[in-house]
Amino acid sequence: MRGKGPSKWRSVSRLSVRVLGRLVWAVLGVAAALLAPGIRVEAADLATRGPGAYSVPWSFMSLQGERLGSRVTADVRIEALRAAVEQVRFLPSPRGEPVSLSGPEVLKLSLRIQIDIIGRQPIRLDNHVWFDPRTGLPLYLTRARFGLSDYDQQFRFTQEGVFRRQREPASAAEATKPPESWSKVGENFYEYPPNEGGGHPVSETLIYLLSNGAVPPKGEVGLLSVFHKRQLHRVSVRASVTEPVALDYLEKNGVGESRRSGTAEAQKIRIESRPIGSYKGDVEDFDFVNDGMLVYLSLDGRLPLRASCEVPLIGRVDLSLREIRFN
Repeated sequence: MRGKGPSKWRSVSRLSVRVLGRLVWAVLGVAAALLAPGIRVEAADLATRGPGAYSVPWSFMSLQGERLGSRVTADVRIEALRAAVEQVRFLPSPRGEPVSLSGPEVLKLSLRIQIDIIGRQPIRLDNHVWFDPRTGLPLYLTRARFGLSDYDQQFRFTQEGVFRRQREPASAAEATKPPESWSKVGENFYEYPPNEGGGHPVSETLIYLLSNGAVPPKGEVGLLSVFHKRQLHRVSVRASVTEPVALDYLEKNGVGESRRSGTAEAQKIRIESRPIGSYKGDVEDFDFVNDGMLVYLSLDGRLPLRASCEVPLIGRVDLSLREIRFN
């Protein structure tokens, strides 16, 4: 549902654009953390785990939350694909050695977020990341936003850093056409800081990498170096107390479906981050984690039940599990 010509979005101030953009990233981060049943992953472990070390029991998950008349829906899908077929579409990088693939299969994680605001056209964010099922490292990532300051981004991951190509429509008329035809194009290479070379996961792959079913013992902190937007961040995860959480979601498997509702005890997880280095002297925000984020997991570590984060101008937003489909 891309904009057709001028709309009320065209008159949104730059501040509002940034704020709503942060809302999109906040929801993206919430989805990532919500789907992370615990964390026992150290950055140094990524290349040492055996084949199939990173696997989750679900193939689809939907999350939803409402705040001040706005509704946010995040749908996540995971599929295994033939690497030889998928790699031909990856954007080449003019610099750096591309992150290599360890086997014939690549995993594709798709995340679609829609923000419905009363009286305005929806904002939609479509993200797709292809990554190695053994190491969990991203090979290629695409991000696109429609409905507000439209853009289409492609990221290619190398051992030295990340190459990004971004397209934007140069006019309202051009915005009605497919992103491939947008004429405003920019390219950047985001080099990793010293002593931080090699591959790093991205915010999208946290959904998968952290879904290993093990919650850290109370007081223990899991650490991971994550590339977000333009630079690396050190992301920490700490388990604390258990609390009762209201739940209401649809559970599906190969033989049927059932509604789960009521109240259940959940493990409370706090996620925080700090930047590693800077981008051209400035520190890039890791939006959903900057002020701390709370995630509530089922006690067996298998299901995310709720997440909470602070969104500028909107306030604290809670996203709850609405549907899950098991493999």
